[in-house]
Amino acid sequence: MLGWGMLETLHPEYNCVVIHYGEITLKRSRRGKFERILRENLEEHVGVGVRRLQGRLVIDLEPGMDVAGLLERIGKVFGVVWYAPAVKVSSLEEARDILLRILSRTGARSMKIMVKRSDKRFPKTSIEVARELGREVSEKLGLRVDLKNPEQTIIIEITEDGIYVSLIKLRGPGGLPLNASGRVLGLYSGGAGSALACWFMMKRGCRVDLLHVHDEESGEKLLRSEIMYNVEKLLEYALRMRIYMIPLKPILGMFEDYQGDEKSTVKAAFILRLGEEVAKLKGYPGLVLGSRLEDLNVLEGLLEMLSMRSLPVHMPLIAFTGEEVAKRCSMLGFRVTQDLWEHKRYPAIPDPAELWRKLEAPVKRALEGLETYDLRLGIEPKRVS
Repeated sequence: MLGWGMLETLHPEYNCVVIHYGEITLKRSRRGKFERILRENLEEHVGVGVRRLQGRLVIDLEPGMDVAGLLERIGKVFGVVWYAPAVKVSSLEEARDILLRILSRTGARSMKIMVKRSDKRFPKTSIEVARELGREVSEKLGLRVDLKNPEQTIIIEITEDGIYVSLIKLRGPGGLPLNASGRVLGLYSGGAGSALACWFMMKRGCRVDLLHVHDEESGEKLLRSEIMYNVEKLLEYALRMRIYMIPLKPILGMFEDYQGDEKSTVKAAFILRLGEEVAKLKGYPGLVLGSRLEDLNVLEGLLEMLSMRSLPVHMPLIAFTGEEVAKRCSMLGFRVTQDLWEHKRYPAIPDPAELWRKLEAPVKRALEGLETYDLRLGIEPKRVS
Protein backbone atom coordinates (compact mmCIF):
# COMPACT_ATOMS: atom_id res chain seq x y z
CA MET A 1 0.00 0.00 0.00
CA LEU A 2 1.02 3.59 -0.38
CA GLY A 3 2.86 5.07 2.56
CA TRP A 4 3.35 8.44 4.19
CA GLY A 5 5.63 9.61 1.42
CA MET A 6 2.74 9.69 -1.07
CA LEU A 7 0.38 11.78 1.05
CA GLU A 8 1.62 15.12 -0.18
CA THR A 9 1.16 14.00 -3.78
CA LEU A 10 -2.27 12.45 -3.43
CA HIS A 11 -4.10 14.37 -0.72
CA PRO A 12 -5.84 16.86 -3.08
CA GLU A 13 -8.04 13.95 -4.20
CA TYR A 14 -9.16 13.12 -0.68
CA ASN A 15 -12.22 14.71 0.90
CA CYS A 16 -12.51 12.65 4.10
CA VAL A 17 -10.84 10.19 6.46
CA VAL A 18 -12.57 6.90 7.31
CA ILE A 19 -11.76 5.55 10.80
CA HIS A 20 -12.27 1.96 11.92
CA TYR A 21 -12.38 0.56 15.43
CA GLY A 22 -12.28 -3.12 16.32
CA GLU A 23 -12.22 -4.21 19.93
CA ILE A 24 -15.01 -1.94 21.13
CA THR A 25 -17.45 -3.62 18.74
CA LEU A 26 -17.05 -6.85 20.73
CA LYS A 27 -18.42 -5.29 23.90
CA ARG A 28 -21.96 -4.89 22.61
CA SER A 29 -23.57 -4.02 25.93
CA ARG A 30 -21.38 -0.90 26.15
CA ARG A 31 -20.79 -0.32 22.45
CA GLY A 32 -22.76 2.92 22.26
CA LYS A 33 -20.87 4.41 25.21
CA PHE A 34 -17.48 3.41 23.80
CA GLU A 35 -18.31 4.81 20.35
CA ARG A 36 -19.35 8.10 21.94
CA ILE A 37 -16.12 8.29 23.97
CA LEU A 38 -14.00 7.47 20.90
CA ARG A 39 -15.78 10.13 18.87
CA GLU A 40 -15.22 12.74 21.60
CA ASN A 41 -11.55 11.77 21.91
CA LEU A 42 -11.04 12.09 18.16
CA GLU A 43 -12.68 15.51 18.08
CA GLU A 44 -10.42 16.66 20.93
CA HIS A 45 -7.29 15.39 19.15
CA VAL A 46 -8.02 16.75 15.66
CA GLY A 47 -10.11 19.83 16.50
CA VAL A 48 -12.82 19.15 13.90
CA GLY A 49 -16.16 17.36 13.86
CA VAL A 50 -16.44 13.57 13.50
CA ARG A 51 -19.44 11.83 11.90
CA ARG A 52 -20.65 8.36 12.82
CA LEU A 53 -21.67 5.76 10.24
CA GLN A 54 -22.42 2.09 10.75
CA GLY A 55 -19.26 0.53 12.18
CA ARG A 56 -16.99 3.47 11.35
CA LEU A 57 -16.36 7.17 11.93
CA VAL A 58 -15.69 9.82 9.27
CA ILE A 59 -13.88 13.16 9.30
CA ASP A 60 -14.68 15.48 6.41
CA LEU A 61 -11.67 17.37 5.05
CA GLU A 62 -11.80 21.05 4.22
CA PRO A 63 -9.60 23.06 1.83
CA GLY A 64 -6.37 24.19 3.46
CA MET A 65 -6.32 21.48 6.12
CA ASP A 66 -2.97 20.00 7.16
CA VAL A 67 -3.92 16.48 6.09
CA ALA A 68 -0.62 14.84 7.06
CA GLY A 69 -0.76 16.44 10.52
CA LEU A 70 -4.36 15.38 11.00
CA LEU A 71 -3.53 11.79 10.04
CA GLU A 72 -0.64 11.74 12.49
CA ARG A 73 -2.90 12.92 15.34
CA ILE A 74 -5.54 10.29 14.55
CA GLY A 75 -2.79 7.68 14.93
CA LYS A 76 -2.43 8.66 18.61
CA VAL A 77 -6.07 7.98 19.54
CA PHE A 78 -6.63 4.75 21.44
CA GLY A 79 -9.51 2.70 20.08
CA VAL A 80 -8.61 3.42 16.44
CA VAL A 81 -7.52 0.17 14.75
CA TRP A 82 -6.95 1.55 11.26
CA TYR A 83 -7.87 4.61 9.23
CA ALA A 84 -7.59 5.79 5.66
CA PRO A 85 -7.77 9.07 3.76
CA ALA A 86 -10.53 8.52 1.22
CA VAL A 87 -12.59 10.00 -1.57
CA LYS A 88 -16.34 9.91 -1.00
CA VAL A 89 -18.43 9.46 -4.16
CA SER A 90 -22.06 8.66 -4.84
CA SER A 91 -21.79 6.00 -7.58
CA LEU A 92 -19.58 3.23 -8.93
CA GLU A 93 -18.96 5.30 -12.05
CA GLU A 94 -17.45 8.07 -9.92
CA ALA A 95 -15.42 5.51 -7.97
CA ARG A 96 -14.03 4.14 -11.24
CA ASP A 97 -13.07 7.62 -12.46
CA ILE A 98 -11.31 8.42 -9.18
CA LEU A 99 -9.39 5.15 -9.31
CA LEU A 100 -8.26 5.79 -12.86
CA ARG A 101 -6.99 9.27 -11.96
CA ILE A 102 -5.14 8.25 -8.81
CA LEU A 103 -3.75 4.92 -9.99
CA SER A 104 -2.33 6.50 -13.13
CA ARG A 105 0.05 8.48 -10.84
CA THR A 106 1.27 5.63 -8.65
CA GLY A 107 3.28 3.61 -11.14
CA ALA A 108 1.81 0.39 -9.70
CA ARG A 109 1.81 -2.62 -12.04
CA SER A 110 -0.56 -4.86 -10.09
CA MET A 111 -3.56 -4.31 -7.86
CA LYS A 112 -6.13 -5.87 -5.58
CA ILE A 113 -9.58 -4.41 -4.90
CA MET A 114 -11.20 -5.12 -1.53
CA VAL A 115 -14.89 -4.22 -1.22
CA LYS A 116 -16.82 -3.92 2.05
CA ARG A 117 -20.57 -3.48 1.70
CA SER A 118 -22.17 -2.40 4.99
CA ASP A 119 -25.24 -1.07 3.13
CA LYS A 120 -27.01 -4.31 2.17
CA ARG A 121 -29.55 -2.35 0.10
CA PHE A 122 -26.89 -1.76 -2.53
CA PRO A 123 -27.94 -3.82 -5.60
CA LYS A 124 -24.55 -5.49 -6.23
CA THR A 125 -22.56 -7.80 -3.98
CA SER A 126 -19.03 -7.05 -2.81
CA ILE A 127 -17.60 -9.65 -5.21
CA GLU A 128 -19.54 -8.22 -8.16
CA VAL A 129 -18.31 -4.69 -7.42
CA ALA A 130 -14.70 -5.85 -7.08
CA ARG A 131 -14.84 -7.75 -10.39
CA GLU A 132 -16.49 -4.89 -12.26
CA LEU A 133 -14.09 -2.20 -11.06
CA GLY A 134 -11.07 -4.48 -11.40
CA ARG A 135 -11.91 -5.32 -15.00
CA GLU A 136 -12.44 -1.68 -16.03
CA VAL A 137 -9.31 -0.37 -14.31
CA SER A 138 -7.22 -3.24 -15.62
CA GLU A 139 -8.37 -2.68 -19.20
CA LYS A 140 -7.76 1.07 -19.17
CA LEU A 141 -4.46 1.20 -17.25
CA GLY A 142 -3.02 -2.21 -17.98
CA LEU A 143 -2.73 -3.16 -14.30
CA ARG A 144 -2.56 -6.85 -13.51
CA VAL A 145 -4.93 -8.21 -10.84
CA ASP A 146 -2.89 -9.92 -8.12
CA LEU A 147 -4.81 -11.09 -5.06
CA LYS A 148 -1.78 -12.45 -3.19
CA ASN A 149 0.99 -9.88 -3.57
CA PRO A 150 -0.34 -6.70 -5.20
CA GLU A 151 1.73 -3.55 -5.52
CA GLN A 152 -1.41 -1.53 -4.76
CA THR A 153 -4.42 -2.47 -2.63
CA ILE A 154 -7.64 -0.49 -3.09
CA ILE A 155 -10.36 -0.40 -0.43
CA ILE A 156 -13.94 0.33 -1.48
CA GLU A 157 -16.48 0.83 1.32
CA ILE A 158 -20.15 0.95 0.35
CA THR A 159 -22.14 2.59 3.16
CA GLU A 160 -25.54 4.13 3.71
CA ASP A 161 -23.84 7.50 3.25
CA GLY A 162 -22.06 6.84 -0.05
CA ILE A 163 -19.04 5.01 -1.47
CA TYR A 164 -15.58 5.58 0.02
CA VAL A 165 -12.43 4.89 -2.02
CA SER A 166 -9.09 4.47 -0.19
CA LEU A 167 -5.58 3.63 -1.34
CA ILE A 168 -3.70 4.26 1.90
CA LYS A 169 -4.33 2.27 5.08
CA LEU A 170 -2.73 3.52 8.30
CA ARG A 171 -2.55 1.62 11.58
CA GLY A 172 -3.86 3.08 14.84
CA PRO A 173 -2.90 2.02 18.38
CA GLY A 174 -6.07 -0.06 18.87
CA GLY A 175 -7.28 -0.94 22.35
CA LEU A 176 -10.12 0.85 24.14
CA PRO A 177 -10.86 4.59 24.01
CA LEU A 178 -9.15 6.64 26.70
CA ASN A 179 -11.58 7.37 29.59
CA ALA A 180 -13.55 4.15 28.98
CA SER A 181 -12.08 2.32 32.01
CA GLY A 182 -11.66 4.76 34.88
CA ARG A 183 -8.54 6.37 36.41
CA VAL A 184 -5.27 5.01 37.77
CA LEU A 185 -2.12 6.54 39.25
CA GLY A 186 1.18 5.58 37.61
CA LEU A 187 4.32 5.45 39.76
CA TYR A 188 6.66 7.17 37.32
CA SER A 189 10.40 6.75 37.90
CA GLY A 190 11.40 8.86 34.92
CA GLY A 191 12.50 5.75 33.02
CA ALA A 192 11.14 4.10 29.92
CA GLY A 193 9.66 1.10 31.73
CA SER A 194 7.27 3.05 33.93
CA ALA A 195 6.26 5.25 30.97
CA LEU A 196 5.49 2.19 28.83
CA ALA A 197 3.45 0.63 31.65
CA CYS A 198 1.33 3.79 31.76
CA TRP A 199 0.94 3.67 27.96
CA PHE A 200 -0.41 0.12 28.14
CA MET A 201 -2.93 1.13 30.80
CA MET A 202 -4.04 4.01 28.57
CA LYS A 203 -4.51 1.48 25.79
CA ARG A 204 -6.91 -0.39 28.07
CA GLY A 205 -9.01 2.77 28.36
CA CYS A 206 -7.62 4.15 31.65
CA ARG A 207 -7.00 7.82 32.29
CA VAL A 208 -3.49 7.78 33.83
CA ASP A 209 -1.96 10.46 36.03
CA LEU A 210 1.57 10.25 37.44
CA LEU A 211 3.38 10.32 40.77
CA HIS A 212 7.11 11.08 40.70
CA VAL A 213 9.30 10.90 43.82
CA HIS A 214 12.51 12.92 43.47
CA ASP A 215 15.65 14.15 45.25
CA GLU A 216 15.26 17.88 44.51
CA GLU A 217 14.03 20.62 46.85
CA SER A 218 11.08 21.27 44.53
CA GLY A 219 9.53 19.51 41.58
CA GLU A 220 9.37 22.68 39.49
CA LYS A 221 12.90 22.40 38.07
CA LEU A 222 12.17 18.81 37.04
CA LEU A 223 9.44 20.03 34.69
CA ARG A 224 12.20 21.07 32.26
CA SER A 225 14.47 18.10 32.84
CA GLU A 226 14.98 14.91 30.86
CA ILE A 227 12.49 12.97 33.00
CA MET A 228 9.72 14.87 31.19
CA TYR A 229 10.69 13.59 27.74
CA ASN A 230 8.68 10.38 28.05
CA VAL A 231 5.86 12.27 29.78
CA GLU A 232 5.58 14.47 26.68
CA LYS A 233 5.29 11.32 24.57
CA LEU A 234 2.45 10.11 26.80
CA LEU A 235 0.77 13.49 26.38
CA GLU A 236 0.65 12.95 22.62
CA TYR A 237 -1.87 10.20 23.37
CA ALA A 238 -3.55 11.63 26.48
CA LEU A 239 -3.45 15.38 25.58
CA ARG A 240 -3.70 16.20 29.29
CA MET A 241 -2.38 14.63 32.49
CA ARG A 242 -1.69 15.51 36.09
CA ILE A 243 1.67 14.84 37.72
CA TYR A 244 2.26 14.78 41.47
CA MET A 245 5.78 15.56 42.68
CA ILE A 246 7.06 14.59 46.15
CA PRO A 247 10.63 15.26 47.41
CA LEU A 248 12.48 12.48 49.25
CA LYS A 249 14.93 14.73 51.10
CA PRO A 250 12.83 15.27 54.25
CA ILE A 251 12.72 11.53 54.99
CA LEU A 252 16.05 10.23 53.62
CA GLY A 253 17.23 9.48 57.15
CA MET A 254 14.82 6.57 57.50
CA PHE A 255 16.83 4.56 54.95
CA GLU A 256 20.13 4.77 56.88
CA ASP A 257 19.27 1.73 59.00
CA TYR A 258 19.29 -0.50 55.92
CA GLN A 259 22.15 -1.63 53.71
CA GLY A 260 22.63 -2.96 50.17
CA ASP A 261 19.75 -4.70 48.46
CA GLU A 262 17.64 -4.54 51.61
CA LYS A 263 17.57 -0.77 51.22
CA SER A 264 16.10 -1.27 47.72
CA THR A 265 13.22 -3.26 49.20
CA VAL A 266 12.56 -0.58 51.82
CA LYS A 267 12.59 2.20 49.21
CA ALA A 268 10.27 0.22 46.96
CA ALA A 269 7.93 -0.37 49.90
CA PHE A 270 8.00 3.33 50.80
CA ILE A 271 7.17 4.45 47.26
CA LEU A 272 4.42 1.85 47.01
CA ARG A 273 2.84 2.96 50.29
CA LEU A 274 3.28 6.62 49.35
CA GLY A 275 1.61 5.97 46.00
CA GLU A 276 -1.26 4.23 47.73
CA GLU A 277 -1.82 7.19 50.07
CA VAL A 278 -1.74 9.69 47.18
CA ALA A 279 -4.17 7.48 45.24
CA LYS A 280 -6.59 7.37 48.18
CA LEU A 281 -6.23 11.09 48.77
CA LYS A 282 -6.89 12.00 45.12
CA GLY A 283 -9.48 9.34 44.29
CA TYR A 284 -7.57 6.82 42.14
CA PRO A 285 -8.83 3.24 42.56
CA GLY A 286 -5.56 1.60 41.43
CA LEU A 287 -1.81 1.98 40.89
CA VAL A 288 0.45 1.22 37.90
CA LEU A 289 4.00 -0.12 38.21
CA GLY A 290 6.59 -0.77 35.51
CA SER A 291 7.99 -3.79 37.40
CA ARG A 292 9.26 -6.89 35.57
CA LEU A 293 10.23 -10.39 36.74
CA GLU A 294 13.27 -10.83 34.51
CA ASP A 295 15.32 -11.74 37.54
CA LEU A 296 13.60 -14.16 39.92
CA ASN A 297 15.50 -12.59 42.82
CA VAL A 298 13.03 -9.71 42.76
CA LEU A 299 10.08 -11.95 43.46
CA GLU A 300 10.09 -12.55 47.20
CA GLY A 301 10.54 -9.02 48.51
CA LEU A 302 8.28 -7.45 45.89
CA LEU A 303 5.42 -9.85 46.58
CA GLU A 304 5.75 -9.26 50.32
CA MET A 305 5.28 -5.55 49.78
CA LEU A 306 2.40 -6.05 47.38
CA SER A 307 0.63 -8.22 49.95
CA MET A 308 0.50 -5.22 52.30
CA ARG A 309 -1.30 -2.85 49.93
CA SER A 310 -5.06 -2.25 49.94
CA LEU A 311 -5.47 -0.98 46.35
CA PRO A 312 -5.12 -2.98 43.11
CA VAL A 313 -1.65 -2.73 41.54
CA HIS A 314 -1.42 -3.15 37.76
CA MET A 315 1.90 -4.34 36.26
CA PRO A 316 1.42 -4.61 32.48
CA LEU A 317 5.14 -5.28 31.86
CA ILE A 318 5.47 -8.15 34.34
CA ALA A 319 6.49 -10.75 31.70
CA PHE A 320 8.49 -8.41 29.41
CA THR A 321 12.27 -8.59 29.00
CA GLY A 322 14.38 -5.45 28.86
CA GLU A 323 14.88 -6.00 25.13
CA GLU A 324 11.13 -6.27 24.56
CA VAL A 325 10.48 -3.07 26.49
CA ALA A 326 13.26 -1.26 24.62
CA LYS A 327 11.89 -2.37 21.25
CA ARG A 328 8.36 -1.22 22.07
CA CYS A 329 9.63 2.08 23.51
CA SER A 330 11.64 2.77 20.36
CA MET A 331 8.58 2.11 18.21
CA LEU A 332 6.56 4.61 20.27
CA GLY A 333 9.28 7.25 20.40
CA PHE A 334 10.05 6.92 24.12
CA ARG A 335 13.60 7.54 25.26
CA VAL A 336 15.14 4.21 26.26
CA THR A 337 16.91 4.40 29.62
CA GLN A 338 19.64 2.27 31.20
CA ASP A 339 17.35 1.01 33.98
CA LEU A 340 15.82 -1.47 31.52
CA TRP A 341 18.94 -3.65 31.81
CA GLU A 342 19.46 -3.27 35.56
CA HIS A 343 18.36 -6.42 37.39
CA LYS A 344 17.24 -5.01 40.73
CA ARG A 345 17.08 -7.33 43.73
CA TYR A 346 14.38 -6.91 46.36
CA PRO A 347 15.24 -9.46 49.08
CA ALA A 348 12.70 -10.41 51.73
CA ILE A 349 12.34 -8.30 54.86
CA PRO A 350 12.11 -10.30 58.14
CA ASP A 351 8.87 -8.62 59.21
CA PRO A 352 7.14 -6.93 56.22
CA ALA A 353 4.03 -6.07 58.25
CA GLU A 354 6.16 -4.22 60.79
CA LEU A 355 7.99 -2.35 58.02
CA TRP A 356 4.67 -1.37 56.44
CA ARG A 357 3.53 0.00 59.82
CA LYS A 358 6.81 1.91 60.34
CA LEU A 359 6.38 3.60 56.96
CA GLU A 360 3.17 5.34 58.05
CA ALA A 361 4.88 8.32 59.71
CA PRO A 362 7.48 8.95 56.95
CA VAL A 363 4.75 8.75 54.32
CA LYS A 364 2.66 11.36 56.16
CA ARG A 365 5.72 13.61 56.42
CA ALA A 366 6.51 13.18 52.72
CA LEU A 367 2.93 14.08 51.77
CA GLU A 368 3.50 17.54 53.25
CA GLY A 369 5.74 18.29 50.26
CA LEU A 370 3.20 17.17 47.64
CA GLU A 371 3.11 19.42 44.57
CA THR A 372 0.49 19.05 41.83
CA TYR A 373 0.92 20.15 38.21
CA ASP A 374 -1.52 20.05 35.32
CA LEU A 375 0.08 19.09 32.00
CA ARG A 376 -1.33 19.75 28.53
CA LEU A 377 0.25 18.93 25.21
CA GLY A 378 2.07 21.95 23.83
CA ILE A 379 1.32 24.15 26.88
CA GLU A 380 3.54 25.10 29.83
CA PRO A 381 2.85 23.04 32.99
CA LYS A 382 0.65 24.76 35.56
CA ARG A 383 0.96 24.23 39.29
CA VAL A 384 -2.45 23.79 40.89
CA SER A 385 -1.43 23.00 44.49
